Amino acid sequence: MHMFASSHLVEVDIEGGVCKIEEIGYPIIGFGTYPLTGKVCSTAVEQAAKIGYRIIDTATFYENFDSIAQALKGQDRHHFYIISKVWHDKQFPEDLRKDLDRTLEQLQTDYLDAYLLHWPNSKVSIKKTLAAMEELRQQKKIRHIGLSNVSVNHLKKALEKGIPITWVQVEMHPYFYDRELLNFCREHSIAVQAWRPLDLGRITEDTMLNEMGKKYGKTACQVALRWIIQHGCIPLPGSKNENHIRENLDIMNFALSKEEMQKIDQRASTGNRCRLKEEDGFGFTDELDLSYDECWPN
Repeated sequence: MHMFASSHLVEVDIEGGVCKIEEIGYPIIGFGTYPLTGKVCSTAVEQAAKIGYRIIDTATFYENFDSIAQALKGQDRHHFYIISKVWHDKQFPEDLRKDLDRTLEQLQTDYLDAYLLHWPNSKVSIKKTLAAMEELRQQKKIRHIGLSNVSVNHLKKALEKGIPITWVQVEMHPYFYDRELLNFCREHSIAVQAWRPLDLGRITEDTMLNEMGKKYGKTACQVALRWIIQHGCIPLPGSKNENHIRENLDIMNFALSKEEMQKIDQRASTGNRCRLKEEDGFGFTDELDLSYDECWPN
């Protein structure tokens, strides 16, 4: 399949290597900025922009808005699709508005292209949170709304509120993917972004992916990113190494066979995702195991 229409607003043209968002084409690979901060972050984002990345992912939690603003100074803002995420404890409408204002001020921009809930918070009414996000969208402070680190149960409940959700951002790499969630997003025209697409570099040494890559003159990391885009998803790899930044974008001149895709799928669907536990010290745990009723108060 050459074209995978993943959202009413987003189309992933795998063969063309383009992600069309409201008819504007961006390279299909985004640039993830975590955990880069300071000068290292601004240099990396500057290099990424020069090399051709146009989708840039950040979040309040990353504390790198100033560095990104510095890197994109002098560039045409409309050429970039900037994504940010609001932290777990700032999802009450008033806190969310303040978070967005601070984000815009530090990024030195009038709007975000996409604004996502970083982790769901079952103590906050999703109806009120989404209503506040929609209000901000109407005010043109954000273009698109999204959720991150959610389950199918979260999505079912959120979609009932009748507010358009364009994006879901979830962990996805050749050691883990949530097939059920991907299928649900396809059915409901929600586009998917993949965070941790190279599993923090663990992919580099992977025997199976390196073997596949040899056939195409590609690295294990390039195979991993290709697998993600052939699923119609947008990977968000990050790096401070210019060669890796280039290499991650260079995946449009080969395609994995159906058998290779299935082989990676098979292993990834039995893998374990990264879980947020109490001892991690964030003050909350992930809510990926919650039932539909437990997900969010109405």
